[in-house]
Amino acid sequence: MSTKKVNCLNIAYLFKTSVGSINGSWTEGNVSTVKKITLPNGKQLPYVSGQSLKYQIRRGWIELGYGNQLSDVVQTSDAKGVHFTAGDPVRFLDDDLLGFMIASQGENRRRTAPVRVSAAIGVFPYRGDRDLGTKSKEQSGGDMSAGGNIYETEIYYNYFRVNFLVELDRIGNFQPFELHKDKKSVTSNDLPKRKERLKQLLESLEHIWGGGKQSRILTDMSPKFLAITFQTSKSPIFLETLTLNEQEELNVAAINEVLKGNESIIEKKLIGLQSGIFKNDVAKEVTDTKSIQEAWQATKTYLQTLDF
Repeated sequence: MSTKKVNCLNIAYLFKTSVGSINGSWTEGNVSTVKKITLPNGKQLPYVSGQSLKYQIRRGWIELGYGNQLSDVVQTSDAKGVHFTAGDPVRFLDDDLLGFMIASQGENRRRTAPVRVSAAIGVFPYRGDRDLGTKSKEQSGGDMSAGGNIYETEIYYNYFRVNFLVELDRIGNFQPFELHKDKKSVTSNDLPKRKERLKQLLESLEHIWGGGKQSRILTDMSPKFLAITFQTSKSPIFLETLTLNEQEELNVAAINEVLKGNESIIEKKLIGLQSGIFKNDVAKEVTDTKSIQEAWQATKTYLQTLDF
């Protein structure tokens, strides 16, 4: 292990959707499509955007009772302008961790998020599955014998991989261009407060759920395989690593290779696994594997020992 100071928390995981339609794209006629990326061979992978994931994190904070620590979202004086937060990272949890941009008359400042978020990429290609629905005329009247208005929603069975890279040394630390012009640069030395904000992020990710179509296609986005590393270098080491084959066996060789190859920058690793999801015996092939709940708790415990 390195003697350098830990400056990065890397969180990567896989979640599973038996039936999902998490992040919508453009509507095509009466079909609600999902976001997809096209591979060189022409196949398409569904994905959930980083913007959508940040929205789920923020909503998670509200559900966990941290709503009073979040900035109100307001609109610019121009009715056609975008919505933005208060842009006060000293006061507000979301402005600190998720960043902001304010571009309005007399003020132009931004904060790049210390919590960097990848898109959640589907492991398997989209297969063209659709959910068929109808808008019934039973209550509204009309010719019921003709049936209701038909609509379709693209759905999938898939696993998604996602990566969060947290710049620990930037949480609670602010540059002059990130703050209101009437305020001086503020660097927080309140380590307990900084750790509390990071703990709140972990709690939201621990219980994350949501996306589109939740009233009829409820989706759990929480980890089924979880890899957490505290690092001395800011590198998303698992970003392209978590994969499965068509037998739904996790590629443990790639995981062990990444862990071994990055030993020089990994100060602490925590691996979590939910049993009964993957078809191979991951716990036997990846050392020091815990349950998902134990991995989250061990992460919070180790966090308290750090100075960053």
